[in-house]
Amino acid sequence: MRPPRTVTLGQHIELDNEPFTVVGYGNGSFRVRNDITCDYEVVHHIDLSRRLPPGVTLETEATPKTPVAVNEVEKRLSEDARTLIPHLQELLDGTPAIGETLRPQYALHIPKTQRFDAKVKELSDDHGIEIPAVTLRRKLKRFSEEGVTGLIDQRVGRTEGPLSRTNKDVKAAMAEILHSYRGRSTVTYTAIRAELAVMLMDRFPDPAERPKTPSLSTVERLTKFMSGNQDPTTLAKTRQTAALSPTTQHRSRLVFAPGDEAQMDATELDLLVRMPSGKVDRPHLTILVDKRTRSIIGHNLTESNPTGLDHVGLLARTIVPRKLRPWHSDYAAYDLPQMKWSTHLTPEQLALFDSFRPYIFPIRILIDNGSDFRSKSFKAACDRHGISLTEAPVHAPAAKAHVERTFTTIKTKFVQHLPGFTGGDVLRRGDKVHEENLLELSEVAELFDRWVSVVYQNREHSELVDEYRPGHYHSPNSMYAAAVELSGHFVVAFEEEDYMAMLPTDERTVQADGVEFNGRMYDSPHLGPLRDRKRTTGSSRQVKVSYDPADQERVWVRSPIDGDWVECVWTGKRGRTRPFEKSLQFAAHHESLTATTFDNHAADVAVVQWRNELTAAARERKQAAKGRTKKSAEVARAATEDTIARVLTASEDAANDFMNYIAVESA
Repeated sequence: MRPPRTVTLGQHIELDNEPFTVVGYGNGSFRVRNDITCDYEVVHHIDLSRRLPPGVTLETEATPKTPVAVNEVEKRLSEDARTLIPHLQELLDGTPAIGETLRPQYALHIPKTQRFDAKVKELSDDHGIEIPAVTLRRKLKRFSEEGVTGLIDQRVGRTEGPLSRTNKDVKAAMAEILHSYRGRSTVTYTAIRAELAVMLMDRFPDPAERPKTPSLSTVERLTKFMSGNQDPTTLAKTRQTAALSPTTQHRSRLVFAPGDEAQMDATELDLLVRMPSGKVDRPHLTILVDKRTRSIIGHNLTESNPTGLDHVGLLARTIVPRKLRPWHSDYAAYDLPQMKWSTHLTPEQLALFDSFRPYIFPIRILIDNGSDFRSKSFKAACDRHGISLTEAPVHAPAAKAHVERTFTTIKTKFVQHLPGFTGGDVLRRGDKVHEENLLELSEVAELFDRWVSVVYQNREHSELVDEYRPGHYHSPNSMYAAAVELSGHFVVAFEEEDYMAMLPTDERTVQADGVEFNGRMYDSPHLGPLRDRKRTTGSSRQVKVSYDPADQERVWVRSPIDGDWVECVWTGKRGRTRPFEKSLQFAAHHESLTATTFDNHAADVAVVQWRNELTAAARERKQAAKGRTKKSAEVARAATEDTIARVLTASEDAANDFMNYIAVESA
């Protein structure tokens, strides 16, 4: 096949054995200049094809810097460049740009400086083109060498790379500096430029050989281009998330039936709740999401980071439906705050939604590399029921994209409607979150279970696209109904004994007031025969107690008499069911926030201070009383001595009178 021949502006060609240069093109005709006589000629493209010698490859002697096809010249020429063409031609050979009469100011015998000054003034006054004489000289030079092609702005459509003009040593130093910032805190471009300057000085001690340090704007441009999504000036968390993006082509793991793959993960909710321990903190939520139907088939709320035993409890609640568990009769709980959508549902409707909640047995569970998911207890529970555990690649959140996306849905559709919502970060968190009527952990768990049953499972899911109705989506329940019908099998749910067998156990004694477990008392009327039982040695007899780490309201005691499980309820829960009890407790809570109260230490200090004050006062009274007693004794002693003196004097006088009387009588 003969390749097509092309012609570019500025190319030297031979027509009728004479050399020509292609200098212009328009309306299907070429303008060529005779290299010998400098005469111009207009040649139609058909005549050009006929006049070209056969077999000529049309190679140019001096290839333009940027070869441009003729039909692209007009597209790339600006309006000012098109206006300059006749004026540059006039400066080059005197051909008039306006009219047909030669203008004297551009005659070839006029000095070039005067011609350029006149042309600059003419372009500015008559055409509004402000162009310096130096720029006009440069354009004339390129026009004379390359023709019209020389007037094309080479910055438009430039094919050179963004770093083609950067020194190779500077690029190597920048690459090392940017790599050293991986995993470090956010910095500014000035810090990067300073690092670059120091590195260049260390590598090139001689200033004559040292590359020039780029400007700050150049450093910013190089950083953005060379660092990609790891720009050190962006947020460190943003860079960490971007680094986890897969670099290879994603190959999705296709599933067919519900339960073929379930993804499991845990997160800390952006919600403040009242924990069973009494403190206010954010709970941890663990969910198990079926990949085929996007159903939440298991969930668990814990006070702290979940453990392997918590995951065992989640698995037990997954494979044993609520109505097959021991406390199914307690499903209709009272005194729970209801969300807006639940106020429009009757108890029959709530039970109806829960009865249609899909039961999906997970055949394979995809987990991350957390120690809680790889615990021996969780692996043993999965092995017991033939469930395969698959660990996701390290630092690959995209491997569990469905469960990660579900957490976002839970935050926007459930958590943000509850009191105590923290917003997700300090910028969105209110300053009065702790003053809201915070829910207890058990209440949040019950509300979340209802939300999953009523709302989430019947809500259109953006990933379950209806391929037969563009813009419509399936719900997890509708996808489950279709998948079960086509898969042809249904896993029969496990029963109560299977649930109890998966729970952790411990041993306790049955006291007169019940069973003490983790600081709480649990009791049941069926514990009567087991209370205060003693061994022959006199020691208390212990019984086996099973418990769910996520449910602190009940435990189960295995009766050694008949082997049945006795459900024991937390005794402290009964007092909370009294009328207006929660309202009273909440009012007391707000009063305690504003009222002056004493803690134990302050109370002890006050008592000691009061004791010291009273002791000092008693000591002063005693000293005062002692002084008064001494003075009184002295006064009494003085009075006694005076009395004695008076008595003695009176006695002497009486004696004298008596002796005188005797003497008189004797005489």
